[in-house]
Order: sequence, then C-alpha cells, then structure tokens
Amino acid sequence: MKLRVVSKNEVSGHSKSRFSKEGAGNVGQLKITKISQQIKKSDRYSIYINDKYSFSLNEYQLSSANISIGKIVTKTELENYATESQFGKIYERALGYVMIRPHSSKEIHDYLVRILFYPRPKSYVDKSGQRQYIKQAVDKVQAQQILDRVTSRLSEKGYINDEVFANAWVASRASNKKSSTRKIRQELLTKGVSDQIIATVLQKNNIDERDNIQYIISKKRRQQKYQDDTKLKQYLLRQGFGYDDIKASLNSMDSE
Repeated sequence: MKLRVVSKNEVSGHSKSRFSKEGAGNVGQLKITKISQQIKKSDRYSIYINDKYSFSLNEYQLSSANISIGKIVTKTELENYATESQFGKIYERALGYVMIRPHSSKEIHDYLVRILFYPRPKSYVDKSGQRQYIKQAVDKVQAQQILDRVTSRLSEKGYINDEVFANAWVASRASNKKSSTRKIRQELLTKGVSDQIIATVLQKNNIDERDNIQYIISKKRRQQKYQDDTKLKQYLLRQGFGYDDIKASLNSMDSE
C-alpha cells in the first residue's frame, strides 16, 4: 500500500456542464470560468477557477455565495469558499447520521471528530492496475471550526438533545431487549448522557424489571444450558437484574 499526502488543490471528479465557460483571463488572476452540476450528486455544483476544478457547493450555498462566471476572486475569498464547501459536505453527512436514529451529543461529536480529523484515505487504480491510497492532509484548525459550526447548526435544528435520545434509548432497550434498569443506565453513561437526565428518563419510563426477567427466563429455558437455575441466575445477574427480583420471578414461574 502506497500512501502520500494530498494537497488541498488535488481533487478528482466528473461533472456535466450547466453553464457557459469563459477564458481564464489575465495570468495571475483567480477567475471563475465554469460552474457545472455534478452527475452523481445533482444537488452539488462544481466551481472551476482558471479552467481547473476548485471546490463544490450545494444549491443553497451557490445561490447565497454571489458566485458567477467571470467573477474575479481573491485568494482569501477562494479559501473561504473552500471552507464553506467542506462545511456543506460535513453537515450533509452529519444529517444522514442523525436521521438513522436518535444519537447522543457525545455520539455525534465522536462521529464528527472521526470524519474530520481521521478521514479515510482516498484510493485510485494506477496504470498497472494496482489500487493506491492517498492519505488526506488535515487542517486541524479548520476541522475544529467546521466541527463547531456543524454542532451548532444541528443543535439549532433540534437534532442534538440528550433527553430525547435517552427516552428513545430506554423505550427501545426496555421493550425490545428487555434490558435491566442498571444495564440501560450504564449504556447511557457510556454514551455521554448526564446522571440527571438518566435519572429523569428512567423515572418517567418506569421499567417493570420482573416482567422483563420472566420474559428472559421463558426464552432462555428453551436452551439446554439454562435448564439449570443456577446458570440462569448467573446470566440474569450479569444482565444487571437484582438478586431478589430474579429469585422472586423464578419462584413465581415455577409455582405456575
């Protein structure tokens, strides 16, 4: 595997032209010469500076950026456009992530750190048919700024809310997994939810642990190894259920 650091200006891609193209103009000028709609992502547009691909923006960003063919831009403006391009891409990925299921603020933060600070190497097939990998350079200052902006935007839109996440998590684990209160609490702590929110949510949901224990017992007793009540008790204890509840549930089911 060959790795090399890719510069900020190294970008590859294919797009179809939507607007007319102009010449690059005077040498030394940074001139927008083409704006084209991308083929694979039709909501994004590639911007060319002096006939070379420079960055891409989504439709909303493009309409807000006051960009047009023939416009002369400064180096600072170009850097700002590139940063805005990266922000748009990361925000779209973050939206996709939070739409899968509710996530805690820690999960979202960890996801953004992973894709911003530790991006996967890009790959290509060389002339000999071998796949090569390009390690992407990371501007840590810019990455942190984008992380903060994306987090702020997600919060404004209501996508980051630990109490909403905790409620969804408790409801799912209690009904689908028949988990114990202790296990659910530990899972939420691992996901960065505060003690105060956990206590509030658990009190609101009021999990019936004995019902969950009896469900697990009836399911596990179908397996030969759990015909032994001692092993069954040990399993339930590992799942976070209390000894008294386990004993009472076993006695209740055995007397039926």
